[in-house]
Amino acid sequence: MKDYFPLKLAQDGSFYNRKSELAFLRSNIEKCRHTVLVSPRRYGKSSLVYKVAATLKLPFASVDFFLAHDDQTIARRIMRGVAEAVTQIVPANEKVLISLQKIFRNFKITLSAGCFNVEISYDRGTLDPIEQIFNALQSLAKLAKEKNKLVLFFIDEFQDIANASSSKSIQGAIRHVAQETSDIIFMFSGGNRHLLLELFDDKSMPLYMLCDKLNLQRMSSKDYLPHIQKAAVEKWKHEIPRQTFEHIMSCAELHPFYVNMLCNELWSLDTLPCFDNVIDAWYRCFETEERRLVSELEKLTTNQQDLLKSIAINPVIEPTGQKFLATTGMAYSSIRQTIKSLTEKDILYRVQDEDEAVSNLKRGQIRVLDPLLAFALRKYQ
Repeated sequence: MKDYFPLKLAQDGSFYNRKSELAFLRSNIEKCRHTVLVSPRRYGKSSLVYKVAATLKLPFASVDFFLAHDDQTIARRIMRGVAEAVTQIVPANEKVLISLQKIFRNFKITLSAGCFNVEISYDRGTLDPIEQIFNALQSLAKLAKEKNKLVLFFIDEFQDIANASSSKSIQGAIRHVAQETSDIIFMFSGGNRHLLLELFDDKSMPLYMLCDKLNLQRMSSKDYLPHIQKAAVEKWKHEIPRQTFEHIMSCAELHPFYVNMLCNELWSLDTLPCFDNVIDAWYRCFETEERRLVSELEKLTTNQQDLLKSIAINPVIEPTGQKFLATTGMAYSSIRQTIKSLTEKDILYRVQDEDEAVSNLKRGQIRVLDPLLAFALRKYQ
């Protein structure tokens, strides 16, 4: 069965719209400019990067720094990314292996299952992780230049680098390579916007002002409509009614991940979904995710939980107004600090644009970022 609404990477026909973002990334790549992609989790950053890489058909390395909290782990993951790019630049055979070893003279290059491996040794006298990262990326740039290739090097969950003991030195090594070569284009992203942007906006950090920023927002209902109706016609030979479509948008609040989750439930039906089917499917989504949602709430303080519940029930533009203060029973300073903390954690957000299909979204409103969490909070009141 065709997966119209994947919950992981959206590729091929399951990736849709994001035209302006794709054009931005493509332009930056053509100009040899590095980019940091900024958005909450599950907005489709990785899918966007993979899409532009597939469109341009360039050597592409993807590295994930999730839980990479020490120098050695970061170095190993970068080495794997370098090896991934090398395998795409040159044919994987023994003849090429010899020439590669001359370029990567500080490393051991091996060939296994049709792929090159860049191996790290921690024997006495070898390079430390920072030098290994620097030399490996420099060698990759040299190879790319010799073969007249442009390499896309994508590092996800990049904010986790901050926990490494040599974090600033590793960032400095990456910056040095990024500035001195036009043969590797770096793209960074991460699920924690606040921590990620600290690495690129703080003057004291090595990567300060290195990258252009691409901020991903929620797509509009007009962006979703053609793909959803095309999938409906392929599935049921008919488009879904406008009321049904608007209810999908309203439940998911235009959140990319939850639009896909809800539609994935609906597309398991044998008949064209109606308004009531959307309600039933949204409840099934909640039942599937309830344990995770409860776990996330339990990590918050009582004040944070209470404020979240109030905002889930009654999203507000001015949360420090007298009416909202009276509703929550919290002090003005406490509300300000709690909202700041929850916003930095990507639990709250402020609505940027209104949408004709979701009448309850008002520009400037502060809302719970996760629509299923908001649904759970209203359910638990």
